[in-house]
Amino acid sequence: MSFDRGRVTANGVAFEYLQAGDPDGPLALCLHGFPDDATTMEPLLDAFADAGYHAVAPYMRGYAPTGLATDGDYSAGALGRDAVALAGELGDGRAVLVGHDWGAVAGYVAARIDPDAFATLVGMAVPPHFVTVARRDPRQWLRSWYMAAFQLPGAERLLRAGDFALVEFLWSTWSPGWDYPEERIETVKNTLNAPETTSAALAYYRQFARDLATREATREPRPLETSALLLAGADDGCIGPELFADADEAFAGDCRVLRVRDAGHFLHRERPAVVSEAAVDWCDGRV
Repeated sequence: MSFDRGRVTANGVAFEYLQAGDPDGPLALCLHGFPDDATTMEPLLDAFADAGYHAVAPYMRGYAPTGLATDGDYSAGALGRDAVALAGELGDGRAVLVGHDWGAVAGYVAARIDPDAFATLVGMAVPPHFVTVARRDPRQWLRSWYMAAFQLPGAERLLRAGDFALVEFLWSTWSPGWDYPEERIETVKNTLNAPETTSAALAYYRQFARDLATREATREPRPLETSALLLAGADDGCIGPELFADADEAFAGDCRVLRVRDAGHFLHRERPAVVSEAAVDWCDGRV
């Protein structure tokens, strides 16, 4: 399926997005993570479009060709506000959110900001209450070494060195069984290649660290007033699937946790048919 491109300003940011499906159908907002871009959502765009949705995958704030955050805010709160605003601009009140990595974080925050913005969530690779569960697990501290590295002055050079060799290392480590297509990672490298995008991608982690220092990210939140399907790759080398063990307790609504076999962090690209079918089946009848 071919994907059209569109542009919209939401929450003060000029977003560019890929889209497919019926513009009059319910919105399926698909949000990517790091190190990645909107094209990672192509299998999900196909699946939701075939199911009658208006499937949209924006480049997240700071990821070219989407504009930079004019206020310099790359916090989880800003990502959640972006998601709510995008649903308002692109939808008609019927919307679901599918997020991977930082996109999943955006979905959880959006559900807290406006519980009515999305009928349901699909969160991949990052559990809700990540900080709460990760700080109890020394194994996760080791997996999250890169977050500390990104706080260093000059981390932009580290990320860009050797034609983004670190991105290749992270992909191979986080999804150890995935023989990813070369053109897939080259697309992501091209997105990250703009110096402003490199800095913006790292700013997500730097803002996260500042929020941790002020305890903003460590407060025990109340359950989210929505339903959710949570998907974890059984072989994820970035965020251990065991961190999803009690994830259903984060939701007041229905929640199902599915561990996807033979998949790592990028489970939606490694097992696209399994993940897409699960996501569409979960959302159908809820929007």
